[in-house]
Amino acid sequence: MDQGTIEILVLAFVAGFVLFRLYTTLGRRTGAERPEPRPAPAQAGLAPDVAAPTPFPAALQGGAAADGLMAIVRADPSFDAEYFVSGARGAYELIVNAFAKGDKDALRDLLTPRVYESYVAAITAREEKGELGPELVRLKSGEIADAALQGDIARVTVKFEAELAEGAHGVRDAREKWTFERDVRSPDPNWRLARVTAA
Repeated sequence: MDQGTIEILVLAFVAGFVLFRLYTTLGRRTGAERPEPRPAPAQAGLAPDVAAPTPFPAALQGGAAADGLMAIVRADPSFDAEYFVSGARGAYELIVNAFAKGDKDALRDLLTPRVYESYVAAITAREEKGELGPELVRLKSGEIADAALQGDIARVTVKFEAELAEGAHGVRDAREKWTFERDVRSPDPNWRLARVTAA
């Protein structure tokens, strides 16, 4: 094989691997994971003030995100908040690392078109100046801060705290809120980054 064919095969392998990792971190549940808790059916004689269990951790019940999460679960019963957070943490690492390397192809399927365009513009500007992107040192935490369902679009905001290395500037603490979105009617199980704001 010539050099061009080998390069195409290597790039195809890398793209396939990234898509596989994204699917395994943010994809639908397959049934092989632990069973998702469901609200118990009403029983005769059950006290009216006894709350039915909810399909997300107790820490999120009654919080700012609770109503939004319940709306998402009603629209997409396969949604599991704990599983989502695990996938969001994996996506954070993938996106930060791909941005640091200037890997535009890896970012394409992880971001909404608007966010992708802004990331590409930032990478291009950085490359023109000969600068390096921030590298992830450590992801300290990631937790759901808010959630909403608007029409068929589910949005979940995750607050991340991480340490990023920025070349000569050393290591800095990064506190950001990342909003992921997904059309609950779409067969595509993947969530995409739709917004980043300071936390």
